[in-house]
Amino acid sequence: MLKVTRINHSAIGTRAELAAMQHFYVDVLGINTVERDIPAKLADKIPGFWMQFPNGQVHVIQSDPATGANAIPGMTCHHANPMGPHTAFFVADIDAAAQHLEANQIPFDRFDRFIFTSDPAGNTVEFQQDPDCG
Repeated sequence: MLKVTRINHSAIGTRAELAAMQHFYVDVLGINTVERDIPAKLADKIPGFWMQFPNGQVHVIQSDPATGANAIPGMTCHHANPMGPHTAFFVADIDAAAQHLEANQIPFDRFDRFIFTSDPAGNTVEFQQDPDCG
């Protein structure tokens, strides 16, 4: 069974200058940021910043200004685009979530503690193990 426990984050993409985006959200709107929790080897390949709210985060991810793409070498997702706009949910059990998606014939890609799929409209959906559940 797939049990969504809460929202983790939503991500918005931008082709605009990251500094301009950060100025708008942080300096103009006054939203707090937090350090990004991603592997160091990916930090330079995924430019962006994370905004923190009491009930979750919004990630701003910069894509290539010319193409809008943001590919990570060696990471191929066939069923979703984790580097573009998406919504991420925490789940009670990531392994049970994978089994549930398989049982319902929902194609997905799994990378360790992350699962990526698309909803029927093509929007990317991410699932992560809820650290408060087991």
